Amino acid sequence: MSTQASSMWRSLPPEVQQQISQDSEHFRKCLDYLREHSAGELEGFYGPGSMTWVIYREPVILLGGLRAILLQIAHPAVAVGVSQNSNFRGDLLGRARRTYTAMYQLVFGGLREAMGAAKRVHSLHSRVNGSLPAGAGPQGDGRYRANDPELLRWVLATLIDGAIVVFDTFVRPLSLEEKRRYYQETRIAAAQFGLLPEQMPPTLEAFYAWYDEQLAGETLRVGDTALELASLLFNSPFTQGQLDELLTAGLLPERWRKAYGLAWGPGQQRAWKILKSTMRRAINLTPPKLRYVTAWHQAQMRLARARGERPTVMARMLNTLDAYVDVPFSIRPVAVKAPAADKD
Repeated sequence: MSTQASSMWRSLPPEVQQQISQDSEHFRKCLDYLREHSAGELEGFYGPGSMTWVIYREPVILLGGLRAILLQIAHPAVAVGVSQNSNFRGDLLGRARRTYTAMYQLVFGGLREAMGAAKRVHSLHSRVNGSLPAGAGPQGDGRYRANDPELLRWVLATLIDGAIVVFDTFVRPLSLEEKRRYYQETRIAAAQFGLLPEQMPPTLEAFYAWYDEQLAGETLRVGDTALELASLLFNSPFTQGQLDELLTAGLLPERWRKAYGLAWGPGQQRAWKILKSTMRRAINLTPPKLRYVTAWHQAQMRLARARGERPTVMARMLNTLDAYVDVPFSIRPVAVKAPAADKD
């Protein structure tokens, strides 16, 4: 531990130090679960037969990012945590890029790479804690921490639901069986976040019963902090304009569309229908391997090399390019030899 980190640790109240230590011990159990249930050293957590790969290889999934963040910061403790600890204001683009890189490492990375990403995310969350302003929490004053299971569960839930909503909207409707398969795979995602499977609803139906109850309940509410963060999100250098607001409004549940003051009159509704149908048509007319994210191609290349097969031209081209420039939606260039699994 660095001198600065040691100083920050000593400045924390004893009860917070104890809670962080308990979180770390709990996360070690999550890492054990991940090792035991991963698809393989080269396949990573999920593998090519998973619904998670089917969904996240589509770049359009990223369009659900603003929707997910707005729902996350509707939880007052999440909003305060983001406001007090995130570089949203000074480096929104950099934060988004780091978040999506970690996501693709977790989904498409080999086991060593994915485990490393999970550890980094947990370590980062361990530093996010503080005091809630008066009235910010459901019971009034109190403390928050990013690794609080309640907050982790809510953040993960917005990502699970968001991926299904975006895929259904822009790619094709998922069958009930596909959604159930995907939800069962999110037990891996939960462990990446620091939640054991028993800390999540056991089935897709139980998940949506709980999730819909949260959306309709009193814990979530859009306060001044959430509104300030939303304003930053919609007025960044790369999200200015009505298109981002229209996309987000169209994907949000009605209560939260109104809470954030997003316009949804007849004109917006007509524009949404046109945008939705146009995007779906364009996506489905694009050959799959031309539209899939770089990270999926890199994962396929890693597996092909392990089998002694020649990777596709697209995979080789993207992988080579990623060694020289920062290619969007990538993990990192695939090594000639796949690394061994993480033994820590």
